[in-house]
Amino acid sequence: MKKWLKAGLVWGLLMFVIMTFIYPYYNNEEITLKKVVIGFVVWTLGGILFGRTLKRNYKE
Repeated sequence: MKKWLKAGLVWGLLMFVIMTFIYPYYNNEEITLKKVVIGFVVWTLGGILFGRTLKRNYKE
């Protein structure tokens, strides 16, 4: 796996966990299956885009 993609997916996974589970828990918000699925898609795509911006920092 390319380094920029791996870094982006790790970032996306961390953001997914924080924004989908931890943040709503501390704000007493309901965690629903719909929010989890939407969050997974959004943060996966966001992670890939974030990794893509890091691509120039990795020499491959």
